Amino acid sequence: MPHLIQQLSANRVLGGLRTGLAGCTLPAATLREGPARDDGPGAAWLVFLCPDHSEDLPAWPAAASHPDDGSMPCGSVLEYRTAEQQLQSHADLWLTTLTGVDPRALGYVWSDVLDQADRVLLARVEEAGADGEDSPLQNMLAVMGVACRAAAEGDLEVAATSMAHCETLAQSLT
Repeated sequence: MPHLIQQLSANRVLGGLRTGLAGCTLPAATLREGPARDDGPGAAWLVFLCPDHSEDLPAWPAAASHPDDGSMPCGSVLEYRTAEQQLQSHADLWLTTLTGVDPRALGYVWSDVLDQADRVLLARVEEAGADGEDSPLQNMLAVMGVACRAAAEGDLEVAATSMAHCETLAQSLT
């Protein structure tokens, strides 16, 4: 019998890994199943949560929840959405709030969205005088640069992966 993760993902290829909750290292006790994929069977994402965080992440609404035996650390997210859908999720959850860049205003052209967000972050780093400091914003700039270059080259998968790392860094800003 296939493992629950295989059943819920409909054996789709994993499209990305994210950390929905940075800092918690407890093992998961609950597996939250995201809504079904738009283009076929299987969950769009799966998130693993410990008992203390089982009600957190309201922006990740569950289609269902299942018990988990600690198979992943709390906050781990398995993504089965397309790169474009993952980038939209990043915009919805933190990028637009942090930078003010709205993908709709740029026609969902992800190379333009990420380039504009990068400019905003650079301006924030310069305003804060954080040049050379080991700050989350400074660290985010390096990874955002990778996302910008990848999106400009049409590689949205690498851009989405880079944005997942930026998301983890952004969590330390709140």
